[in-house]
Amino acid sequence: MSTSVRIANVVDELCRRQDQVLLELDSLDRRIEQVLKSLALQPEVIPIPVVAQPERKAA
Repeated sequence: MSTSVRIANVVDELCRRQDQVLLELDSLDRRIEQVLKSLALQPEVIPIPVVAQPERKAA
């Protein structure tokens, strides 16, 4: 096997592995985004009681 063929095979293998790594990084990025969204603070609605004031008569 010639040196150029071996180099071409190594380059092909590196490209294949690089594609796999990029796919895994994309997957991890999506998972991290999901986790961060689940951890984000959700606004909590707190009911505030309103006491009705009796109407005052005009003097």
